[in-house]
Amino acid sequence: MTTAKTSSAAGDGYWTIQIIGGDGVEAGRRFVCHAHDEAQAQTIAGHLAGAGREVKGFDYHRIDNPVGRYQLALAVGQSERVHDMAAWAVFEAARRSA
Repeated sequence: MTTAKTSSAAGDGYWTIQIIGGDGVEAGRRFVCHAHDEAQAQTIAGHLAGAGREVKGFDYHRIDNPVGRYQLALAVGQSERVHDMAAWAVFEAARRSA
């Protein structure tokens, strides 16, 4: 699996996860998760990606929890699929810089 991240910051936080299809394009599955640290976020991403031939890997990025309508309240270790493209755009904008 391939992975990419934008931050090496340690500690409890939220992450976006995007599953990448075998042809190099996104497989259309997007998630947010709450993890203790980067290692747990990567484990969650690997679990969500699975091991099918159609899956090339995943990207995961640390984000700041948005405020307002899209604020996250996930328990540590929990993930949630993101279907709403407006919500995904907010999460992408909340990425932490490296």
